[in-house]
Amino acid sequence: MRVALYQFAPEFPGKDHNWERIRALAESTDADVVVFPELTSSGYMYKSRDEIAPYTDSRDALRSLEPIARKHDRLIIGGFAERGANGQLFNSAYVVGPERNWVYRKVHLWNVENELFGTGSQALTFDFQGHRLGVIVCYDLQFPELASYYARKGVELLLVPMAWAEEPVALGSDLQIYNHLAISTAFSHGIYVGVSNRVGTERGAVFPGQSSLTDPFGRIQHLDSVEGALVASLDFSLIAKAKQPSPRNNLDTDPRLGISLPSARYSRQRREPKSLGSHQRRR
Repeated sequence: MRVALYQFAPEFPGKDHNWERIRALAESTDADVVVFPELTSSGYMYKSRDEIAPYTDSRDALRSLEPIARKHDRLIIGGFAERGANGQLFNSAYVVGPERNWVYRKVHLWNVENELFGTGSQALTFDFQGHRLGVIVCYDLQFPELASYYARKGVELLLVPMAWAEEPVALGSDLQIYNHLAISTAFSHGIYVGVSNRVGTERGAVFPGQSSLTDPFGRIQHLDSVEGALVASLDFSLIAKAKQPSPRNNLDTDPRLGISLPSARYSRQRREPKSLGSHQRRR
């Protein structure tokens, strides 16, 4: 499986031009899976629901990607500002495939996103070319219990559309903090983790790119801070080796704590947590 992780600066505020660019790159890229950053259809730094509303889309917007996916037997993945049937807005990731589509709604909202978007409550796993993939969005990567859930569902490649700005505190490392999270996630579970982060500046926020692919042993390759794509072929045979780090250990069977993930409506006030169910729904 050949994966392309794109990073670019979307037009802000914008929509039509961004979708045109997404379609052009999805068409011209020689890869089985093409991934774009979070909210690349609209740009990110909106201040209110009224401001972002004109730059949202229903799922009908995904139809223009379907002929490309069918023609090339390709998955196209990226972030968009989704307008739901009842007018509620979501920070969502689309997956457009040769035969069907899926949408994942971001579970962990960051900062002002909590004022703009509703909270997702379902995971997304799906199969492609005989392998199981999963999608989360940006800040979701900071929560290891979510990645653990995906790993236990058999995910071999976790893809992360992202709009993660530079951190205010220097790390003393050449890597951004989200790439450290990707390394930890990949190594902890013996899976591939692909991060597609955007570049550019919006309203003073600097997005450093550094889109990355981390293999099941925690080895990372990444871009710098300019527009472009990281394209790589995956060797899924590494997963079995990484998950069996010694003759007496297995990353899938060693965990001793059974974790039931809370739903978006979970409260600490004496409510039992609900499991975060796998979301496999046709558009």
